[in-house]
Amino acid sequence: MAAAVDMDEKSGAAPAVLEQQLGTAQAVQVQQPEQPADLPQSSGMLTTLWRWTPAIFMVSYFVFSISIYTLAPREAVKVLWFLYLTIGTLLAGTTLLESYDGLSLLREARKTTAKVARSGWKTDAQLPYVELILDDADGSGHERLHALRESIAYPTERLRITLLPDNGDDGALVHHLCHLQDRQSGSLPEFTAIFRASQTPHPHAVRHAVERLVSDKKIDFVQSRSVLIWPAGVSTLKAIYSSLAAFQHDAINGLVIPGRSLTWGLPLSHGSAIFGRTSALQNAAGALKGASSRHNGPALAFSAYAQNLKSAHDLSVVTYTQCPPSLLGCIRMQIESTAEWVAGLPYVALAFTKMKQNSAPSEKSDTNPAGRTLKQRTSILFALVLTRLGSHAVLQYFSLALALLFNEAPHSAAEFSTLIFFPYHISIWLIVSGLICLVGTVAMAHKAASEYAPPSWAFPFLVVLYPFMLLVQAFVDVYAQAGIFLGVL
Repeated sequence: MAAAVDMDEKSGAAPAVLEQQLGTAQAVQVQQPEQPADLPQSSGMLTTLWRWTPAIFMVSYFVFSISIYTLAPREAVKVLWFLYLTIGTLLAGTTLLESYDGLSLLREARKTTAKVARSGWKTDAQLPYVELILDDADGSGHERLHALRESIAYPTERLRITLLPDNGDDGALVHHLCHLQDRQSGSLPEFTAIFRASQTPHPHAVRHAVERLVSDKKIDFVQSRSVLIWPAGVSTLKAIYSSLAAFQHDAINGLVIPGRSLTWGLPLSHGSAIFGRTSALQNAAGALKGASSRHNGPALAFSAYAQNLKSAHDLSVVTYTQCPPSLLGCIRMQIESTAEWVAGLPYVALAFTKMKQNSAPSEKSDTNPAGRTLKQRTSILFALVLTRLGSHAVLQYFSLALALLFNEAPHSAAEFSTLIFFPYHISIWLIVSGLICLVGTVAMAHKAASEYAPPSWAFPFLVVLYPFMLLVQAFVDVYAQAGIFLGVL
């Protein structure tokens, strides 16, 4: 076993780099300097109150909204009802289009998998050197490392696995890419992959991604498909909410986000479970705004896009994400994922600025790219701003509906119908259009779902439950916005 110590260029500290040989695969455990805590150093009660600030904000948000709508003039309520309903219908229609485009990527992935099954892999001698960076936040890094070494379909002598410690800050990833990777023993890997603590690549994922990057010189990053998994033999209650969480995860990460790259023509990944050219990944990390941020997932993807680096979603490259063991854990996972997108808001400026010329560090990238199209600029606004505002519209619509029930509680089906279609006859068309889009999205997500999602016979229940799942997602989105802006998340 050999050890080497390098100086940290950013802080002057000396992080220890421990290298050990596991078979023929090289494993590296990197210890980063400790990062200062973000929360204020105060008494336990004040710290607890600080952590509960987003929850207090959400309670105040609902109480204030319902109170305002209860006291608002009827004409104002009519206008707001129509506005929120229109926004919700437009969001549902956009999601349907993105899901439809996502299905085409899924069909391509199945063709790729079938082609590999027929023709086989390239010989090991043709494969490049690859580094896998694993977040060791949950302390299970060594177990994951040994499991990967045993299962991965890639020659171990061409593989390096790096474990990043948990310092309470994702700056460890940026620090490793920008300061340590070039100075580790051995040759610099041609390709690098990044995984979170809960993520594990499929045994064939590395090979699929590397062959895609080798065959397509214009692509700098390959975004894998994340599949939420949960162990068999769990309780009925856990199986229900875990399968629902897996279904929603498949809908977002397996259809909507990949389809968005086709719908809007925006070559953008979402920053985790990605495979990329090492030079391109280092450049994106070095240009990251707020490199010490805890949330450098989508922000890393937008940083790469700002450097004219190209990404592609390849759904034949699969990454498994472990489902949290509790319902609260599932909600917390949603909050963390949403917080990463909220933290990418500084990159909204890309929608209003010109594309940089000759900034790509890799010969694989286009050094004279065309300017951003109107669709791409709209996509940036949609992903970072309009989606966030859409969550507010959903919650405001829900608050307005509750206020109407408080003021004019229906006593019959006819009164309820009048209340729902209030105040314009066009409301029924908006509601029907939104429901059609919703059912279509659920149907396509069900077609693309993994084996961990609910079975086919549960489709009617998914259609009924999906609006409530969207309501929870909107709540989580607004909660994450509050947490980011208040500095709690």
